Amino acid sequence: MNIRHALVIITSLALTANMSLAVYADQPSNASSTNRTFQYVGFRSDGFPVLSSQVDPFANDNGNGNGNGNGNGNGNGNDNGNGNGNGNSSDNQSFLSNLLNGGLSNFLSNLGNLLSGFSSNSGTFFNKGFSLPVGSPAPNPIYCHSTCTTLTGTISLIPVFVGGWSGTDVTTWNSVLGNIVTSLGTGSANSVALAGHVFNTTSLYYTSQGLTPPSLQWVSNTTITDPTVTSVTDAGVASEINSFITANPTVVPSGTTPVYIYIGAKTTLLTSGFGTTYCGWHSYGLGSQSSVPFIAFQDFTSTYYKTCAAQTTTPNGNVGLDSMASVLVHEIDETLTDPYFTGWLDASGYESADKCAWVWGALSKVGTARYDITLGSLKYLIQTNWLENNLVTVGGSGGGTACSLVG
Repeated sequence: MNIRHALVIITSLALTANMSLAVYADQPSNASSTNRTFQYVGFRSDGFPVLSSQVDPFANDNGNGNGNGNGNGNGNGNDNGNGNGNGNSSDNQSFLSNLLNGGLSNFLSNLGNLLSGFSSNSGTFFNKGFSLPVGSPAPNPIYCHSTCTTLTGTISLIPVFVGGWSGTDVTTWNSVLGNIVTSLGTGSANSVALAGHVFNTTSLYYTSQGLTPPSLQWVSNTTITDPTVTSVTDAGVASEINSFITANPTVVPSGTTPVYIYIGAKTTLLTSGFGTTYCGWHSYGLGSQSSVPFIAFQDFTSTYYKTCAAQTTTPNGNVGLDSMASVLVHEIDETLTDPYFTGWLDASGYESADKCAWVWGALSKVGTARYDITLGSLKYLIQTNWLENNLVTVGGSGGGTACSLVG
């Protein structure tokens, strides 16, 4: 987004001038300081995560062959197009016919309409369902900015539950969200390079720069921070995480880089725009020894179903949890590849997962709930991620872009 792009420029200038905004190098959590709290930098990346009423997230649903076969491309989420995943055949045919007929003026006019079908932020062809050849360059490429900083080594993902949570709900959220990470392997920490996994899409951002893809681990905990809070600002998110850090000084496994994940209860509200501007965001703070990346999102009531829930019947039976599982992956992808807003962005300032917001892999169903990946024993509907090579991939509603679910 333009605001973020401006911040990237400002940050880059500050780095060049060795100003106080300079990014700290990642350091292990067992650095020689007992104070791991941080000062929030004052801005966030919230991308393009709110589901627009103009975009049907299942317009290209193949429904695992359960479509109703109307094939009219009307984008009403009815698993149309005989379950073949395009749902646009008649629309594409009439469009191409008009494009190729009617003389030069009509051609240029229709070509303009064709180009306007691309979303300026993502390169996804929302309007016409058009697909570029697999392996061809995708529009609006992503590239390395400034210092090209990414998170490397072993990353500990640490949930911070804030607000009126019940112990049972904390256990469930730890289990379902943690499974996304623990399904990478059987070790305490496992590489994101695992073939067929949602985090594999970040691997190229590392290997293209001669770096080893990081390993992730989920640090499950049942601590509830500030159980009576109801309204939380952006700065308040940082304050709540700092309170958690102070109360749990040994929570970070030795030799790992922490990424804290603020998870608000549905009795709380992220007041800077949850459900209107964003469904989640990431940022970082400046600590005495290192920069501290963190992520923020929350559980939510039906008030926010239209903007933060792609579906209200979900594979694990919990709308808020299943919806935030996708947001979590989105924000982790971006935190890995652009932790301090000096990493991987496109020309408009959009990060890798922003470019694939609300774009899924090939869809299947359990009952009426859609999912696009099974991790361990659980099914999830996870948004895709843009590949570093900027080449068009095959798959799901991301056809014609570099959006991919599993790399």
